[in-house]
Amino acid sequence: MGGLIQGLGYALMEELQLEDGQITTLSFGDYKIPTSADVPVMETVLIQGDAGPAPYESKGIGESSNIPVAGAIANAVFDAVGVRITDLPVTADKVLAALRAKGTLA
Repeated sequence: MGGLIQGLGYALMEELQLEDGQITTLSFGDYKIPTSADVPVMETVLIQGDAGPAPYESKGIGESSNIPVAGAIANAVFDAVGVRITDLPVTADKVLAALRAKGTLA
């Protein structure tokens, strides 16, 4: 679940702002990360799988779960409104700008 929440932050919130080559997001007041209020209800379903490729037949289960989240969200936005956002985070402002550039909105 932690990897999914990291992926949500990466895809929707976390943005390092630069101005004239200087970082302007200097605190967590400016750099948004997910809180418990931002996380949807999740259900864990454990599935027995084959042995892993690592020593002692282990498998990695950590941060690999955050990798597909941003792509899934960007694809969902494209399916919903017809514009592709390729710059993270996916924000309402970027979707609105893309819709205007496409000519969908005035």
